[in-house]
Formats: sequence, structure tokens, C-alpha cells
Amino acid sequence: MTNPTNGQATESSPSLWQRWQQTRERGWGESLLGAVLRALRPDLVLALTLPTLVGASIGGWWVGAFDWVRFLFGVGGVLMAAIAFQVLSAYQDFEQSLRVDARPASDTPESTFTLQQRGILPPAMLLNLGALLYTASVLCGLWLALLAGWPLLFFGGLALLLQLGALLAPVRFAYRGYGLGEGGVLLAFGVLPLLSSFYAQTQQLSWLPVWGGLPIALLALLVIMSQNLVTLRRDWLIGKRTLAVILGDARAIDLHAFVTMLAYTCILVVTVLTPLPLWCLAGLATLPLAMGAFAQLDRNRVTPEVASNLRSVATKAVFWTAVLVIAALFISRPG
Repeated sequence: MTNPTNGQATESSPSLWQRWQQTRERGWGESLLGAVLRALRPDLVLALTLPTLVGASIGGWWVGAFDWVRFLFGVGGVLMAAIAFQVLSAYQDFEQSLRVDARPASDTPESTFTLQQRGILPPAMLLNLGALLYTASVLCGLWLALLAGWPLLFFGGLALLLQLGALLAPVRFAYRGYGLGEGGVLLAFGVLPLLSSFYAQTQQLSWLPVWGGLPIALLALLVIMSQNLVTLRRDWLIGKRTLAVILGDARAIDLHAFVTMLAYTCILVVTVLTPLPLWCLAGLATLPLAMGAFAQLDRNRVTPEVASNLRSVATKAVFWTAVLVIAALFISRPG
């Protein structure tokens, strides 16, 4: 890399290739490839993709048939958008820490934020990767609209605007507080994908997938909220106003417990009041797993390690709940 003032190469600004050569011997966790894989955050991506799977399953159950081509394009588009969202979030968090009004902040040693601080993971690479994945997601959405109808353009376009508006200037509402970031995630990766994946299978608009998939969307939101607990102090220092920052440790844990109970209450209520099969009550089987995380938790002292465990439990809960609900739908599908 050259110095912009004199055009001469400097040792303090190694090129991307030089940085990779310097870090390749440090082990998997500190290599460029390992850093990129960490930035993909498979646990968060899985949680954000599960509502789409549930919405498509409800659609297939409703019409008694399942279109696998539309399913693959729909899930593929949301999956790539979820990865892109996490990558761009990591990029924007680091850029936020460089603002004049931000205070010096640190994160856990294995976090994408720390890897960017140490120069192992170039921020520009995350920006380019996010743009590439969003482009692929849009292409999947366009192809799905050709297969299933124009309403998918509306749902997909609105979800994309919410995701980009959460992170990119001048809106960046995920950094402004008032629960806007968490609410945007619930809409962009919960409600809208539930509607679009259901429509892709049925060509019908209905509130059934929203009510039926709401428990999964709420549990997926818990994974994101738990991650915000992990980075609470860092977010406070850089000026990112998540719900965890606004509420603090104790009240954030209270909110987690409330959302958890709300999700499982929704499973019971929705199964009773909608045409969904009673087999969907099997999703309640993961309630002890989800609530068990709060048993030995000191709500007044939530360390990053405790929050990481909370995130791990939330990820397992949403995954196995989605598996049980999807299995219930396929078991009870006519024909």
C-alpha cells in the first residue's frame, strides 16, 4: 500500500495480500479466512432464516403441496440477506467506533469488531462482501417473483429497505434507540418473510403465516437481543443505542424473559384459535430449554460470557422449536 502523501510504500500499511501472509501462521482463529467465517455469524444467520422456513411450510401445508424450486429461491434469498446484514452490521459497528463522538471501545477477543481493530479483517472486505451477498439476494428475489408473482417484489423490497435503512446513512435507525433496530429485524426477517414465503407456495395473502410463525420470529429476535447483551458495553461506548443499552442489564433480562414467555404463549393461543394442526403444540416442548437459561442468572450482573450462554440457549430454542413446528405441519399435511 502506498502513502497518499508521497506515493511511497510503507511498512505500517501492508496490503491485503501481505496481511494474509502475516496472519496465516497464527492459527485458524487469526487467519483471514477464519476471520471472515467468524463475521458470517452462522448462529445469528440461522435464527434470521428460520421464519422463512416456517412460512413456506405453513404454505405447503395449507395447499397440500410443496414447490421446492420456489422454496429454494425464497430461502436462498433470505439466507444471503441475513449473512449480508450481519456482515454489514459488523462493518458499521467498527465505523461507528471511529466517529469523533465515540469513546474507545473493545469487544471479546474473537469478535469481528476486535478482528477489525487488530487489522486481521479489513473493513472494506466486509463492505464488499455485504454488497455482493445483497446483490445475490436481490437476484433470488427477482427470480422468485417471476415464478410466483409480483407481490413478492413488494415484500422483498420492503424487507430490503428496512435492512439497509437500519445500517446505512442517512437513516441508520438501528443506532438511534427506541427499539427501532430490534423492531426492524422483527419486520424484515420475521413478518415480511413469513408473508412472502407463504405467498410463494400458495399465491394467496393471509394472516395465517404471520400468526403461525410469530413464535419463531420472536424466538429469533431473542437471539439478536442476546447478542446485543454480549456487546452492551461496547455499544454504549460507541453510541449504538440498542434496547440492551437503553434498559441496562436487569431490565434487558426481564424483557428477554417476557419475550420468551410471549413466544410460547403464542404457540398455544395460535394453535387453538387458527386452523393450524394441534400437532404444532409440540413446539412447547422446548419451553424448559428456553426458560432454563434464566434459572441461575443474576440479572444485575450479566457478563459477556453469561450473555453468550443466553444467546446459545436462544439459538437452540428457536432451532428446535422450528423443527418441531415444521415436522408437525408435514405430518398433518393432507395426502
